[in-house]
Amino acid sequence: MTLTRSGRSRHARMRSCVVGSPLFWPFIDDHIFLQRTARKEQTALLQQNADELEKSRMEELRQLDALHAMQMAEVQKQLESLKFQAQKEDDRLRQAWKERDRMLWARIDSVIAVEENKVRTRLDAERKAKEELDRKKQEEEMRKREAAEKQRKEAEERKKQAEDEEKKRKDEEQVRAREETERRTRLSAESSSRQALGLTDAESEWKQARAVLTTLKSDFMKPIKSDKAKSTVWGEYRRKITPKIGQLTNDLQAITRITDFIQHQVLAPPQPLPPILYKALLSSLSKAILLQAETEVTAEKKAAIPLALASFRLLEQLEAFPEVFFARLSHRCGIWLIPCPLPEKDHDGRPWADKVERQKMQGFRLSSSDDAESWESMQEYSDRISGMMRLYFHIIRVVPQNKPLHPLFQLPRCWQWLSRLLNERSLLESPVAAQLIYTLLDVMGSDALQVWGQQWAKMLQLIYQGITEGYAPGKLIGGTSPLGIAARSRVQSEVERIVAGIK
Repeated sequence: MTLTRSGRSRHARMRSCVVGSPLFWPFIDDHIFLQRTARKEQTALLQQNADELEKSRMEELRQLDALHAMQMAEVQKQLESLKFQAQKEDDRLRQAWKERDRMLWARIDSVIAVEENKVRTRLDAERKAKEELDRKKQEEEMRKREAAEKQRKEAEERKKQAEDEEKKRKDEEQVRAREETERRTRLSAESSSRQALGLTDAESEWKQARAVLTTLKSDFMKPIKSDKAKSTVWGEYRRKITPKIGQLTNDLQAITRITDFIQHQVLAPPQPLPPILYKALLSSLSKAILLQAETEVTAEKKAAIPLALASFRLLEQLEAFPEVFFARLSHRCGIWLIPCPLPEKDHDGRPWADKVERQKMQGFRLSSSDDAESWESMQEYSDRISGMMRLYFHIIRVVPQNKPLHPLFQLPRCWQWLSRLLNERSLLESPVAAQLIYTLLDVMGSDALQVWGQQWAKMLQLIYQGITEGYAPGKLIGGTSPLGIAARSRVQSEVERIVAGIK
């Protein structure tokens, strides 16, 4: 309940009236007694609390004294331990100094002994060196006399060997010149009959393929590459061709699908391509096929089969493709697609610029570096040419279903190629010749025996003689290099397999 100031004053007056009444006095005495008793009890309680606090404080002091005494004992124990350790370390150091002093004097004595030994050794070495020098002088004089005599004999032998080699070289040059003269005389004598039959010699055919390639580069590829708009269109079509060639597998449906795409979607769409673009794309298609042969067929010879079937279909369907493909193949194979020595001049009568150009015309390729002297090895060259020629042999092996292919890709080219190679002795010396003969026999050996019968058997006999006895005195097909020997061994095995009738 809340009282106002006036209310509180009235309440106080009422309480004072009640207390002042005589009836309330006994209650006042009891109240005073209770207050005194409470004060005494409070004083006693406070004294008791003070005593207990003093007792607790004294107990804490006692415990602190005990802890202090224990800690002092522990400190004393630690000091004793440290003193013991210090004494022990002092003893160790004193002993170490004694040992060091002993070792120092021992080392000094050892050094003195070593120096004394060095002096003795040096004196002995000087004595022996003098004796050795005298001996070597005598031996050197003897060696010089023997070396002079040996050099004189070697010089005489080198002179004789050089004379023999020069005589042999001249004899070989005379033989080659005579053979070349006989070859040209024979070709000249046969030219009229060849012309009557529509045949050409190997050199003329090589120059013709070279002319096709030169025209392709100058009249079609160069204008395409120099015109940005045409080059862009050409690049778009070319990027459609290359992946498809890489997707070929030994599946007739896949081969048909890919060749139909290249024919109808790229090279012969409903809207005909401009002639310049068409020829440029034929060149790109040829290059894609040949690059695939150089890589895939070289690694796995069975890869030539689907590539040959696809090439056959494209050769059969695309106008002008046989001439372009053959020119490209001849360029990359050098002197081996049409076996003949490299002519002294290009098809237009221009002499070769230098040795580098001659090497390239023979089919050699520079390695990945830009060094003009860094040519591919003979092994790489042989494998690469063999891969492309395997593709070519597989193409001419395919039997046409509709109409014959271009004469450059018909079966008689097999006989013509082998007969031309066997008539070129300068080519037979190369290990590439033996490798390509093996490639031909591996692809067509048994089939050719069925086609040409006894005539092919005679050809095999001629090959066998060339790899066992030699096509000339002391000359075997493939030469004497390890690469040629290995290829010759494969040719021998293949001839024996065909003759034995083993499939």
